[in-house]
Amino acid sequence: MSNTARFAAAMVLVAAGLAGACASRPTDSAVDSRPVVQRASLDPTRLELAPLDYTRFCLRHAADCELGVPDAVIEMTPELESAIEQINRGVNQRIRSVKATTDWRIDPETGNCNDYVVTKRHELLALGLPASALLIAVARTPAGEGHLLLLVRSDRGDLVLDNLSPEIRRRAETRYAWVKRQSARDASLWERM
Repeated sequence: MSNTARFAAAMVLVAAGLAGACASRPTDSAVDSRPVVQRASLDPTRLELAPLDYTRFCLRHAADCELGVPDAVIEMTPELESAIEQINRGVNQRIRSVKATTDWRIDPETGNCNDYVVTKRHELLALGLPASALLIAVARTPAGEGHLLLLVRSDRGDLVLDNLSPEIRRRAETRYAWVKRQSARDASLWERM
């Protein structure tokens, strides 16, 4: 995408007033070389433009926003599961939580849910996992706060990496109301859930 197109997309998002928020309170290695499983994309009528903060992040970190193979699903192995758990716990321990930051940053000393998510995704990409299986998602906590999480699309279902929990859970096992997530086919679009 050219800088002009990126700027135009960012201006459209500014005009739309899209922004993210984060919850502030907790709620209740080797990569396998097997090919990823493919599955069909979701209903295109549920697509919308990516949030402004994500678009700004992508202007600074284009490589972290490329999707590569569309609709990838990771075949989990014990080694891969362990590597994902290590990254989730490590990032949760390394970044000190603060209520609000305006920019999404990779591996800052302090940050909010946005920073945890892009740091975890960055580290999982470095392991060689397919980008379209590592989707950023927006949800509401039981208290109604906006929150950003990382979904790992696996053959065991969507796994949730959350800075408010050291445990990785399946999406259906969380108490979140899911709002939207990145499209697994187009980095500039998100899907309502």
